[in-house]
Amino acid sequence: MVGIMDEETVQLLENIKSVAEKHPGRLFDVLNSLNINQYRSKKWLLEKLNQYPYHFKNKTKDSIDIAVLGGWYGFMANLLQKEFLIKPIREVHSYDYDPLCKKIGEIFFPTVKFVERRIEDVEFQNKSYSVVVNTSCEHMEQSIIDEIIARANENTLFVLQSNNYIKVDEHINCSISLTEFAERYENKLKNCETYELNMDKYTRFMLIGTKQ
Repeated sequence: MVGIMDEETVQLLENIKSVAEKHPGRLFDVLNSLNINQYRSKKWLLEKLNQYPYHFKNKTKDSIDIAVLGGWYGFMANLLQKEFLIKPIREVHSYDYDPLCKKIGEIFFPTVKFVERRIEDVEFQNKSYSVVVNTSCEHMEQSIIDEIIARANENTLFVLQSNNYIKVDEHINCSISLTEFAERYENKLKNCETYELNMDKYTRFMLIGTKQ
């Protein structure tokens, strides 16, 4: 069996084994962060982001920094490192307030810079992020998301995802439609492109735009 697997798959299995040994209570959550819906929605994000037709902050820089908010175990950050095509990336910072996300994430994705911090405590105006990605808007109070945008530098590119999956208790900020989701940012972001993806049990919404 091992003989037909590539090196990346073998390493993934070794990483899962390490989590099972060191943090057994988190194994299901880690596997959930890598499930097919997570993969589909994040690959979809990269596809649309790479096609985004507008320029963003510091477009003359040789390389850029990206922040991922609510980054969990770093899967989104890792995909950005591998597949973001618009500019070379200097660093991707994955923010999550859960200290185990950092410890476990560093097992899977050692090139990602994990930051243990609540996103409302990040001083975005003092950071050099050209792109800010948040695939977990449904998990965050709208006032916190609005404040993050307000504190970001002008022309920062925001990539935001949410959904209409209201049956999950942790989803405290769902949108009922793509239109409703987009309306939340119409006075905050410009050059907006909106998208939706059918995920069978729910619909995922996405907006890409630059801070006004």
